Amino acid sequence: MIDLHVAFEAFDTFVSKYDTSIPSIRLKLVHTYEVVKVSDYLCNQLHLGDEDKQLAALIGLLHDIGRFEQWIQFHSFADYKTIDHAQYSSKMLFEQQLIRMFIKDDQYDSIIKNAIEQHNKYQIDDGFDERTLLFIHLIRDADKLDNFRVKEEERIEGILYRTIEEVNEETISPKIYEQFSYQQLIYAPNRITHIDMWLSYIAFIFDLHFKESLIYIKDNHWVERSFKRLHPTHEETLKQYQTLQQIALGFLEEHV
Repeated sequence: MIDLHVAFEAFDTFVSKYDTSIPSIRLKLVHTYEVVKVSDYLCNQLHLGDEDKQLAALIGLLHDIGRFEQWIQFHSFADYKTIDHAQYSSKMLFEQQLIRMFIKDDQYDSIIKNAIEQHNKYQIDDGFDERTLLFIHLIRDADKLDNFRVKEEERIEGILYRTIEEVNEETISPKIYEQFSYQQLIYAPNRITHIDMWLSYIAFIFDLHFKESLIYIKDNHWVERSFKRLHPTHEETLKQYQTLQQIALGFLEEHV
């Protein structure tokens, strides 16, 4: 049995030991609650039952629980420089038994653990049953969908750690341009410039599993809004940037 009231109260207790006035801590707190909301939206669109909706909400609530300690320890959310936040979240929940703060019943543990561990992977591991895959896809999509909100509401300097003027002076790396052109999720180690990073966030659309997620992107005009935030100053880079926007919009038209 899942009691979301208990889970949310436990989450509030957990977060209370962190200083939520710190922008990065506040960002992840808001992101957590928004991912829960997007998960609920997807569940409703997919006509899932109450139990599945509650489980998806619980996974959304817990998927980034390791992020808070990651920031305290490293003052960074860059997994490749610090720790894999999904694996760390799983470790906190299941090796340290933090999970029992949020739910006493252990029948969902395997699904929760696998969904959290898979939510940030470039590709999902093989071998999961259909029900587990449902919740892996739900949290991966919900997480990516809310990232579009985050990237619009937060200052560019806070996201890319460069001024918007500095980012606009950069170019698009050939490998990133190629991957985006082929409508592929960007492989993070290939990114060189901060424009590359920005494009990798927009390229999340190429990895969304549910058609309902793509409809959400299209209806909210997230592609247009994301591209609008940067204005490359070099003529050739601007042309490339505009071409990639059309590729992204064409992908949505084709798949929605």
